[in-house]
Amino acid sequence: MRKPKVVIVGAGPSGSACALALAMAEQAEVVLIDKSHYPRVKVCGSGLSPHALSMLQRLQLIPRLSKMHARIKAITATGPGGSKLRLETGRDAWVVPRVELDHLIAETAVAYGVTFQEETKGLELLRDPSGAVRGLRTDRGDFEADLVVCADGSPSRFSLDDSPKTTIRTLMGWWRGASFPEEEGYFVWDERLAGYYAWVFPEPHGITNIGLTIPAEAPDAKRLKALFEEILEQYFADGLKGAEQVGKWMGHPAIISTKVGTIAESRALWVGESARLVSPGTVEGISFALESGIGAATHIGNHFGLQRGFSPLAVRGYQAITSARVLPKFWVAEGFVRTIASPLARRLGRGVVDGPLSPLIETGVKHLLGNAKGVE
Repeated sequence: MRKPKVVIVGAGPSGSACALALAMAEQAEVVLIDKSHYPRVKVCGSGLSPHALSMLQRLQLIPRLSKMHARIKAITATGPGGSKLRLETGRDAWVVPRVELDHLIAETAVAYGVTFQEETKGLELLRDPSGAVRGLRTDRGDFEADLVVCADGSPSRFSLDDSPKTTIRTLMGWWRGASFPEEEGYFVWDERLAGYYAWVFPEPHGITNIGLTIPAEAPDAKRLKALFEEILEQYFADGLKGAEQVGKWMGHPAIISTKVGTIAESRALWVGESARLVSPGTVEGISFALESGIGAATHIGNHFGLQRGFSPLAVRGYQAITSARVLPKFWVAEGFVRTIASPLARRLGRGVVDGPLSPLIETGVKHLLGNAKGVE
């Protein structure tokens, strides 16, 4: 019996991880499709939490990544009122620019036999008369498949989740020659960011990335560039003295949720940001993308059949397993954001180092790093 042909649309961490995991297990003939030419720049803080690193270990990529990462060993967190708290992370977090991370995963998948079709934009899912997915229509023709994995990011062109969307806007830039302490990251919960934060992460090769996250409906989201300039001046001006900006500021929306919608049917699965697997508190998606991509590959190997695809039980099982993995983390993260955004938190913020917000900020930082209890 032949192996199933799996078309994966989107070569970010979720899609490439799924492709690589399938190829390593020799479970399918895999075609990976992406609209971009790789390597390509991606708007992202590029932080890899300990949980993300454990996923990359499963893909046997840590030895290669160890040569291309910056390390974060400590975090300075600024609370809503301006007071600071410095935390040792306990376990290292890494920063690997997405231009390098995504390319490495896809490149490794190709080395295992995956066909990578770049500069090809997925347009719609092809369906047979019964409604079952039979392939993918692209701007370069149709790709027939036994199964399509949708990994096209946020918002997904192919999503079946019609629940209300909560959109988080981001804006970030890169600088060379900044003078922030080595192996240290920064988070700032400024009240203008409505419960969300600005960050500073060190990258390899003397680069620092700085960005912010803010709900799309927040008043200051309507003046995003001006707000970013204010945040840079207020919190990071000293570290940026004499630094050279590299390229333009870039932004990208993320869709968050505290539930898992429809992410499976008989011949299609959704992974990563296309399944809205982004933390509602941290807007972190890399670890969830890697985990869902690997999990999808495992589910395909265990439950997909050429004749009928996934059974109704297997469809419900994928939904249930994904929910069990992510929702407890999402609920904690959502509670953190609501507390930080509250007027009470802003009043208490100036006592963050010794006051009641100190444990909350510490918990938030650990969730940002994937280092909180129950995350690993």
